[in-house]
Amino acid sequence: MFKIDGDLEVTIADAYVTEAKFPAKAGEINNRNEYVQVFYDVVVLLKDAEGNTDTWHGEISNRTGTGTYAHMYRLDLTLKTLQDIGFNVRSLQELEQQFVANEKREIVIPNMVGIGCRATVEKSEKLNKYGQPYFNVRYLNALSSGPKRLSFDTLMSAVSAVPTAPAAPAYIAPAPAAPVPAPVPATAPAAPAYAAPAPVPAAPMPPPAPAPVPAPVAAPVAPPAPAPTAPAAAPLPP
Repeated sequence: MFKIDGDLEVTIADAYVTEAKFPAKAGEINNRNEYVQVFYDVVVLLKDAEGNTDTWHGEISNRTGTGTYAHMYRLDLTLKTLQDIGFNVRSLQELEQQFVANEKREIVIPNMVGIGCRATVEKSEKLNKYGQPYFNVRYLNALSSGPKRLSFDTLMSAVSAVPTAPAAPAYIAPAPAAPVPAPVPATAPAAPAYAAPAPVPAAPMPPPAPAPVPAPVAAPVAPPAPAPTAPAAAPLPP
């Protein structure tokens, strides 16, 4: 059993099928309102560089996950983990095609042996009969699956190794500056006394206009003389 809380680089030493570690309870219902059926576990035996071993269990059931995986079956979560470490089975049928019976007629998965991966180990709050905590393999990831997870012990060791910064020098307040005399406000000159303006003389009146001259009256015109009349002719003799 691994005795470290954190990530370990491990190799799969064996892979086989066992009875379910957590069988279905009577009347158990999943998040899809279906009766839970648990079929078996895929068990992976892991070994680290020092020869320590531990196991990871992948449940094959329609029990649903928790948290962000509450919509997925445990079967799908197991297949996803196997794909993450490089064992590319995309369905239950493809997984069971990898089953082989050994000399004892036990189901083993030989094509999974030798795969390298990263195991995330977490310390349990439960203690065994000797008062020691349990360590459980919670996740399996590919070796190149991103930054390595830190354990609590590793984090505390890193924090305690940080050198302490030297104390800052005591603060000395600067001496107060000499007071600056306030500027004397300039006095504005007094405004001159008001003098009334001199009266303006009245403009001279214009002379009266001359009386209009009457137009001359025309002399009466005499009527024309009558034209002279010719004398009447003498009567002719009989």
